[in-house]
Amino acid sequence: MYPIGRTYRQTMTTGEAPEIGTAIRRMRRWRGMTLDALAGLSGLSKGYLSRIENGRQAVERRSTLIKIANGLRCSVADLTGGFVPTDQSDSEVHAAIPDIQFALVTTSLDHTRSAPQRSLAELKAETARVADARQACEYTEVGRALPPLLTDLHATAVKGKGDDRHEALRCLVLACQVTTLLVRNLGNHLLAWNAAQRGCQAADKLGDPVWIAVAAFAYTQALISLGAYDEAHEHARQAFQNLRTDDDKSIQVYGTSILTAGFCAVTAESGQADDEIDEARALAARVEHPNAFWLGFSRANVDLWQISIALEADDPVLAAEVAERLAPEEIPLRSRRAAFHIDHARALAGLRRPDREVVDLLRRAEQLAPLRTRNNLFARSMVTEMVERSRRDSGGRELLGLAERMGLFRSV
Repeated sequence: MYPIGRTYRQTMTTGEAPEIGTAIRRMRRWRGMTLDALAGLSGLSKGYLSRIENGRQAVERRSTLIKIANGLRCSVADLTGGFVPTDQSDSEVHAAIPDIQFALVTTSLDHTRSAPQRSLAELKAETARVADARQACEYTEVGRALPPLLTDLHATAVKGKGDDRHEALRCLVLACQVTTLLVRNLGNHLLAWNAAQRGCQAADKLGDPVWIAVAAFAYTQALISLGAYDEAHEHARQAFQNLRTDDDKSIQVYGTSILTAGFCAVTAESGQADDEIDEARALAARVEHPNAFWLGFSRANVDLWQISIALEADDPVLAAEVAERLAPEEIPLRSRRAAFHIDHARALAGLRRPDREVVDLLRRAEQLAPLRTRNNLFARSMVTEMVERSRRDSGGRELLGLAERMGLFRSV
């Protein structure tokens, strides 16, 4: 039992790394619930839940988290928690979160108390620089740049006139997209949702279906991180239904939207995504200048979505097949290459391939994007399972080093 007067969130903030099995066990005990009861409420077997709690089974699908969270009457975010920094660079990124939150809380699109400190041209260039930096996994730089950028863009959007105001709103949609994706990867899911909402408000003021769909992408990503897959599916569908595919940029927004909708349908176990993948692949073949609006849409990106969707459909065979025919050098964005290695590792883990192959892929991801990899739910879950298994078998230096950098030793 936990001390009287402590809330569940206070119990979770002990400094221990938020390993998923530990979080599930704590929440279950805090609820006064037995494993048998959770099994009945979640539709998962007692043995499977026990293995997850004890680090002997990786969480392989988002739908599994939803079932457990529903059984425990909590949110997915309550179980995934936030990342405990393990080195100086990680700490610097997390130190930016209060400033980002303050920038959003103290601004609005209706009024401003301060004038922008930079010209519109400078703000436009800074928005592009920060968006590029996020895709290059330069998270510390992104964290430092976002608070003043968000503040200045809000002020310009309020005080600007005509085209200047519209340009500031467009930049704000993109800055909010960067904010959403950054803080989501840091485990701050509600702040991601708040940032995405602000981006949607800016897009609504523009009234352009393309920009509304761009903002909707960030909003669906925030909803996905909160486990609200049905709501994310609906927003993605609304986004592409209002789009045309008669120019290069619109094609990329449309393709990203239908892939998001397909992913959410599969994750929510409410549909398939074969048609969406086929349509997106045909659209990608028409793209001349990929990565419009920093969405990363391209032929290779469709393969990445197919891998993620196959994993959520519990089809590691298909995920591995697609991953093994996709050369990493075909993926130009550093952030997407890191995500590819993590998903490839998930596929191999699902096929029960040797741990050294899984660890090798996770190390490649970590070299590209240390913070993103160490904070990734599935990467942490796989490492926890492998460490537990290595304790029963022989272990490995690379694996134990990865676990240490993830701060997982105390929780496994």
